[in-house]
Amino acid sequence: MFFKYESQMVMPAEQWLKSEGLITKKEFSTPWGICDLVGCSLDREKVRERLALGQRKPVGPQIRIIILSYIPDKEDNDSITLEDLQQKFASFFDESKIALEVDRLVKDKFVQITPCGEFQKINGWAPLHNKIVALELKLNRLSEVLSQAINNLELANESYVGLPLENAQRLIESKKKSEFAQRGIGIIGVNPIKCEVLLKPNPTKSNQNHILQMHCVERFWRTHLKSN
Repeated sequence: MFFKYESQMVMPAEQWLKSEGLITKKEFSTPWGICDLVGCSLDREKVRERLALGQRKPVGPQIRIIILSYIPDKEDNDSITLEDLQQKFASFFDESKIALEVDRLVKDKFVQITPCGEFQKINGWAPLHNKIVALELKLNRLSEVLSQAINNLELANESYVGLPLENAQRLIESKKKSEFAQRGIGIIGVNPIKCEVLLKPNPTKSNQNHILQMHCVERFWRTHLKSN
């Protein structure tokens, strides 16, 4: 076996994600734990649209993204009052917290105030990404890594498990492969030189949480701006 520790698999795995045109982040925190690697590709045309609107800053923490999702798009000729927003979140946050978050959304140009004092979302670019890929790396422990990869489908369009190449090849030849295929999880064989996709992922969109996806993409936004 080429690898003694899982950490030794990170570099070739990250290089594979980058070769797929993805911006990468290591040890990516999720509500269910740490994902070893997450890659994201942004839609260039939508990036230009967002920048043209002056929306250079990330939307912000997850609560701000949730609030934004409740504000109607200005193109829909609809709007919402601060009082209605505060009522929607009354069980979780006090009124001052919601007012503060809405003010920040206005300041950062994600939301505009109508002549009657209500709020509309300035959008036209969401979703901002083409693809999110999650990759969990393990030397073995297949049951544990499969569970993690399934959880990752909430935020990722594609979720993979990466194993040392010889272990991945044995998995593909075993009955265990069907569990990964049925769950839509891909399998990658990793060696120090390259990665090889042995089973392509086939996830269903029903697993995806769009709030989590947007929160994930926003964490790549600042990285994108710094690199361009």
